[in-house]
Amino acid sequence: MTIDRYKSKRVTVNFPDALYEKIALAAERETRTVSQQIVHLCGEAFETREKREEGK
Repeated sequence: MTIDRYKSKRVTVNFPDALYEKIALAAERETRTVSQQIVHLCGEAFETREKREEGK
């Protein structure tokens, strides 16, 4: 998934502590910032969702 790094929106999101820790650990393992990891995970989730919808 290609993300245009020059056009973006800012939002404030509150995560439960346990979920934030999981995201932060994954970000560290994958050499991303927490913000980049959240964008990456959201992108993956939507790709999966779109594929599932296509299969219906």
